[in-house]
Amino acid sequence: MSWSLRSGSREFLIVADGFTVGRGNDVDLRLAHDSVSRRHAAFGIEGDHAFVWDLKSRNGTRVNGQPIAGRTRLEPGDRVGLGICELLLIESARPCLPMAEPITRPVPREGLASALGLRRLNDLSPREREMFALIAEGRSQRQIADHFHLSIKTVETHRTRIGQKLGLRTRADLIRCALEAGILRSSVHN
Repeated sequence: MSWSLRSGSREFLIVADGFTVGRGNDVDLRLAHDSVSRRHAAFGIEGDHAFVWDLKSRNGTRVNGQPIAGRTRLEPGDRVGLGICELLLIESARPCLPMAEPITRPVPREGLASALGLRRLNDLSPREREMFALIAEGRSQRQIADHFHLSIKTVETHRTRIGQKLGLRTRADLIRCALEAGILRSSVHN
């Protein structure tokens, strides 16, 4: 039995134990997104089973939305999340595409991630990213204005632009987006 990872309409055969996925140039499958670490996760085959383990990535690895700790056994149809990218594990009976070019778009995810358009996070300027993090932390517009030495009206304008770029409307959506993208840690809200 062979196993593949599907990203959109493309499939990538897991060819060896220690098949690595990440953003760097020295991995077996390259996902070109800032939320993915250079060496994010590895996949392996043992008997008829596929496994995944995190390689101490910045944003962690998830299986079906749940963070993993250690080597985790996978089943066909499991969705493996790396940053905001998602790969679907499938049984493969046909040859897969070569991995010559990086995947530049994350796999569309059901639910919040696709609705919020997280793949547009790179569209934010460095200042907007800083402001996005402060908004997600729950800082008031006055606090943010004081932090950047701006007027409240300018902060409102930036907040509107951030929301437009990311396809977000409410502060709750901003917080969820920041959590999923690893900009904000859940301990901030506990």
